[in-house]
Amino acid sequence: MFIRQMQEMFYKKAKTPKDLPWNRETPDGFIVEVVATRDKPGRALDLGCGSGVFSVWLAKKGYDVTGVDFIPRAIEMSRERAKAEGVQVNWVNTDLLSWNAPGQFDVIVDSGCLHSLIGGNVRRFREQILRWLAPGGDYVLGHFGKRHALDWRPVGPKRRTREQLERLFVPPLEVVKHEQSEIAVPLPIGPMVRGHAYWFRRK
Repeated sequence: MFIRQMQEMFYKKAKTPKDLPWNRETPDGFIVEVVATRDKPGRALDLGCGSGVFSVWLAKKGYDVTGVDFIPRAIEMSRERAKAEGVQVNWVNTDLLSWNAPGQFDVIVDSGCLHSLIGGNVRRFREQILRWLAPGGDYVLGHFGKRHALDWRPVGPKRRTREQLERLFVPPLEVVKHEQSEIAVPLPIGPMVRGHAYWFRRK
């Protein structure tokens, strides 16, 4: 619950998306590569869509996009971005653990949604991903990693090891690519965290 309150505080204070500490204006991770390798646009799902950067980018690439976030202000920012960019996106303000998606998706983007699920039902999250991801679909995950046994903070996203993340989804998904990085993050979450970027594919 605390991480939700912290995120709501950031959104309340932010006048524009650039005021959010996690803001980025272009997609990162494997999403650009995933889209480049797919034969044609399909249906895409952006989990924890935030201010809509990934959702709008995917829509401009021709995808039928659904952006989901549990914070109303995030959806407001996303709508504003989509309107400014002249694209249509289906925005949903809901708890993803209880949301019933209208069909399956060819691409799912999760840039920090799972690691924000503090105290949530991880098994249910996995079930939802597997329910939503179409055969041959791609799941792009960004997640804070655990560098060592004492790598922990009382606030901020949940840190998991590479082994924990892969055990959660493999099988039935397979790892197409994985990258690990060290990221400077402000205190009290930082000063340094390990980042895991995953490209999973449904066999």
